[in-house]
Amino acid sequence: MRCEEVVFRNEGKIAEDGLGTGAKQSEVDPVDSPVISVANLTKYYGKIRGIESVGFTVEQGEIFGFLGPNGAGKTTTIRIVLDLVRPTSGSVSVFGRPLGKASLDIRRRCGYLPGDFAPYPHFTAEEFLGFSLHLRGIRTPVDGGLLERFGFSKGDLSRRIKHLSHGTRQKLGIIQAFLHRPDLLILDEPTNGLDPLMQEEFYKLLAEVRREGRTVFLSSHILPEVEKVCDRVAIVRAGTLVALETLDELKAKRARRLTLRLREPVEGLRLPGADLVRQEGLSFEFLVKGDTRSLLAHLAGLPVEDFVFPEPDLEEVFVTYYRGS
Repeated sequence: MRCEEVVFRNEGKIAEDGLGTGAKQSEVDPVDSPVISVANLTKYYGKIRGIESVGFTVEQGEIFGFLGPNGAGKTTTIRIVLDLVRPTSGSVSVFGRPLGKASLDIRRRCGYLPGDFAPYPHFTAEEFLGFSLHLRGIRTPVDGGLLERFGFSKGDLSRRIKHLSHGTRQKLGIIQAFLHRPDLLILDEPTNGLDPLMQEEFYKLLAEVRREGRTVFLSSHILPEVEKVCDRVAIVRAGTLVALETLDELKAKRARRLTLRLREPVEGLRLPGADLVRQEGLSFEFLVKGDTRSLLAHLAGLPVEDFVFPEPDLEEVFVTYYRGS
């Protein structure tokens, strides 16, 4: 397979399906069962705990975030889901089928980007993509659209992988995960090493996959990334699951910070549903929990000079759960 065959079948334009793989866009047939179902999953490496009693489901067409710091058990969970590592106990099914005899068929329908993506260093990028297609029994060349989206040039494709930058290798990993249009994408720290423009292109690609009814399991420790693209999120801490909710549900459980500055003193200032945590002259800081309607109505009757009442962000939620508070 020549370099020109890989890139320039679609030179000068992105494929009409937006993904640049040359395949016609189509929706995935709906399924009755979750795409991924994990129950009481435990893995020990000798006496060292990897994960313990982890359970969750991932529904078709959603982007599911699996969030936690390095070493929390995210990669162990992914490897078990792909049947690359066997659990100590618990069960996993993918596309409604338990792992085991069905594992090979399941993996055919998956695109996987490992967190430590390390392709054969002596391959060129072109040879690696051709090899990836060959393993999946795909005989047509890679359409140029996806390569163009991630800025792959002729020179990048002809260079040996060991000479590519970390960011370019990561783009290669993303392309190999998406190029066969899998029903399920399992991506472990996918934007590691990408520059901001390539990150945005990756997020657009995820949105297209979701619109087609395909499913994404996204492991990350980058909080803004998860908040930007995911429908639901699970937080894992020290090998155990500590939260499993939509982002809105997760944020609603956390206290919001209200910063308030008055034009004149108010004796014995109290706000409904809020705890005073700091005061400096006419400036106040409160922690607010629960419904805010009575609070806002109360503020309307005060001599307010200015106030800041931001939405809780995922970072504060994550830190709270990770610290176990």
